[in-house]
Amino acid sequence: MSVVLNSGRRCFVKFLEWNRAVYIVLATGLTLRVLALSLVAHTPLRNEAPGYMGMAAQLLHHQNFDPYWPPGVPCYLYLVQKLFGESILVARASILPIYLIFTVFLFLFVRRVATLRAANLAALIFVFYPPYVRDSFNPSTEYPAAACVMGIVLFMTLAERKPTIIPIALTGLAMGALILIRPSSLLLAGFVCYYLFRRLRNVQIAMAPLAIAAILVSAWLWEAYTLTGRFVAINDSNSQNFFWGNNPYTPLYATWGEAQGELGIPAGFRSLLAGIDRESPQVRDRLYTELALGYVKSRPGLFVVRTFNRARAYFGFPVHYAEPLKDVLGTQARMRAAILITLADVLFYWTLIALAIVFLFNTQKTSLVSDCRLALLGAAVAYALPYWVSMSQPRYNFPVVPLLAVFAVVLLDLLLQASASEVLLPIRESARRRYGMLLVLAAFAYIQIEWIYVNYFLLRG
Repeated sequence: MSVVLNSGRRCFVKFLEWNRAVYIVLATGLTLRVLALSLVAHTPLRNEAPGYMGMAAQLLHHQNFDPYWPPGVPCYLYLVQKLFGESILVARASILPIYLIFTVFLFLFVRRVATLRAANLAALIFVFYPPYVRDSFNPSTEYPAAACVMGIVLFMTLAERKPTIIPIALTGLAMGALILIRPSSLLLAGFVCYYLFRRLRNVQIAMAPLAIAAILVSAWLWEAYTLTGRFVAINDSNSQNFFWGNNPYTPLYATWGEAQGELGIPAGFRSLLAGIDRESPQVRDRLYTELALGYVKSRPGLFVVRTFNRARAYFGFPVHYAEPLKDVLGTQARMRAAILITLADVLFYWTLIALAIVFLFNTQKTSLVSDCRLALLGAAVAYALPYWVSMSQPRYNFPVVPLLAVFAVVLLDLLLQASASEVLLPIRESARRRYGMLLVLAAFAYIQIEWIYVNYFLLRG
């Protein structure tokens, strides 16, 4: 048996070392997603996706335009459907090229900071990681945001190494696209400027990506003004999540909208929302901000507690209900599929995060990946922070998990080359590293147990 295992391991390592393996990985990932898409091609869209489709239709047919949603995904759907026609199938399939772009960016970044073997392994993991399969045919913000975040980190580090016009321009374009997809990402734009200035000590280079992003965002602001006849700050719902996460009726832990619905919306909150909804969009957005900030100022302690809770909820795991299979499977089969998908997700997620934690406490300061810790961790925190102060759940960590997975993949690559005792020597020799690692792993385990309790015992859904 050991001979078979050793032979299989050698073949696997040899495949990962093959310089054309990434093409096989991409083809496998695309084939898997096309097969999955064929099962749900005409299944109605859920969550925010119908809103993005509706906004794209308004752009396509020059209807009364309502800039409620962030414009990034609707504008992309507008272009795709203008070329290939309007249908749910076209909308779902339009995310498949973005999956390929995301994977290429991930591969190129890992290849730059580690080995070809690690880069191929990173791409291979996300071929089968359940949320990254499911959302590859969901016309929503998850994959576009993930591709932009991965692109920003890749191009930003390339600009640091060789500050020429191409990586700087690509950083700015990815940054501008991300802001239009998820306006809360403005903080990440600030981090990019800080990172480049810290590394290069050149204000012009540090600010250049922000200027390029501003041009892209300004083009949309002008278009939105043309369509509506008024100034639109990217979209009309910027402050709604902040309000939902910071008002007298917000639960201490379950701050995201679906959870609040499952716990039951209080009558007082319904009345407050109805009063706000009667106002015009620009007044509505201002009221959301004023009410939320007023409540935060009046109860700063509760804001701190909720922020701490939101940060923990952010690192839970997605609970799958197999909704796209509703019209394909019976109730019992769908429940079993949902459990299996969630278990597979947990296996990937827990393993990657645990390995990333081990790597961060084990890495030597001289390694190339260690040198990129600021880029990866800084981008992850800058992207996550707006959710920690508004509404938070694991679905929002979709673009951040690949950044943390880079550390896990590099550790796995090291373990393929040498024994665990050799690879983990820094932890074995340092009690401080070891105790710090165990403390963080214990905190992560607690977050998972808490998340299981909330989702499977507290919430009615």
